[in-house]
Amino acid sequence: MTGFRLFYVALVAGHLVRFRVKPGSSLHKASGKRTNLLDANVYSGYLAALNLPAGQFNPNQPAAPRRYLDGLETDDRDEDMMFVIWYRPHKSAFDAAQAPTFAPATQASLPALSAKERLLVFRSRSRIERDGWCWALNTEIEKMSRKQTVREEKMRDSGGLIDLK
Repeated sequence: MTGFRLFYVALVAGHLVRFRVKPGSSLHKASGKRTNLLDANVYSGYLAALNLPAGQFNPNQPAAPRRYLDGLETDDRDEDMMFVIWYRPHKSAFDAAQAPTFAPATQASLPALSAKERLLVFRSRSRIERDGWCWALNTEIEKMSRKQTVREEKMRDSGGLIDLK
């Protein structure tokens, strides 16, 4: 399959940091792209598999057994190992004091409902690993929203009722 790259991912203070994996190297450099999880959603399973391009997901395909180098053996279906992060791009914090999990948001600007959204599609090795990642990501997103209560209230109140008169 073309267009796919292999990354290690670390969850750090409201951001996903990606490390590019190169064959034959044990030192992996962090890529410049960090994903801010502010206003992000995580979903998994069949709904995540439907976001793949046409022809990359076949729900009738039988589950293939897999064995990994560390001894993990699994026969989970493809949609059971997949999760998607839907997010809107925000500036990444390069300082712990600016991280959305530690400091309340100082800017009053909220993203427009028509703002561009992006998807990150991840495939784990097993259903248990996928559930662990989804739990960790949802916990981090919840932690950020609880820290930034003023921003969350503004976000909730930004939509209004449509007047049909």
